[in-house]
Amino acid sequence: MRYIRDHWQGKHALIYALLINLVGLRALLLFADRYTLPPFIADRTDALMATILFIILGHGVVFVWQVVGVLCATGQQTSSLSGIWTVVAYGAIALCLAFTALSIATSFRALAPERFIVVSPTALEDARARQYTLSLSPDGKRIHIAGIFTLGMTQKLTALVDQTPTVTGVVLHSEGGHIYEGRGVAYLIRDRKLNTYVFDTCKSACTTAFIGGAKRHLGPNAQLGFHQYKLELQTPFPQYDLKGEQEKEIKFYRQQGISEDFLAQVFLAPSSGIWFPSTEDLVRSGVVDEVVGGE
Repeated sequence: MRYIRDHWQGKHALIYALLINLVGLRALLLFADRYTLPPFIADRTDALMATILFIILGHGVVFVWQVVGVLCATGQQTSSLSGIWTVVAYGAIALCLAFTALSIATSFRALAPERFIVVSPTALEDARARQYTLSLSPDGKRIHIAGIFTLGMTQKLTALVDQTPTVTGVVLHSEGGHIYEGRGVAYLIRDRKLNTYVFDTCKSACTTAFIGGAKRHLGPNAQLGFHQYKLELQTPFPQYDLKGEQEKEIKFYRQQGISEDFLAQVFLAPSSGIWFPSTEDLVRSGVVDEVVGGE
């Protein structure tokens, strides 16, 4: 309480009142106002009430206390530079007021009914699941995977395999996707000793899943596509080691009996391109065990 009173009465040094009590505290409050908005408060009514309360206290009561203390400290300046310090103080107050007004406006825009989107806890998982399908063949012996390898696929595929003990193989048709999921599906297929089949196209992460098969079958017109990995991010992520991830894939391919000549070429194609080895090369290198007539 004494600290609050001392600032209110202008007893703190002006430089301290400016940097700590005004600028520093204002920056902290402007940073904290995000915690009254989604996703921290999911319900719009609750977020609106929290925002209003925060504005009254943080941008109202506290801001008045900050400004009064700085003005009082300014009035007590007796040095030859007091005029300059007065200008600096008023400038700092004006900037803080501008940023505070902008923050308030941004908060209310985020809470406008037409912009407020309530995110279901399962919305992201549902969106990912819509990017692929897992279906069982009529005889219950094969699971068909079609679409993009997204997070959660391995878990759902595991559940389906557990529920269907008659499954002996997996049919793949995919343009690729998340490398972790491609590897996860490959390990599941390998551990359950399932066979793999491709009758259309299987690229990138899908090829890893295919190579996990105990016996690997390719249709006469099917294609397996390989290329370097890439990050689907707008900004660099230095902690993500793409070459290291590719080395993990090469190690797995080697364990699955793929020839060294093939491993030397598997990641030569750039991420913007694709390498489709011929069926003869795939059979010769051990990637494909048998070419079959059709589904």
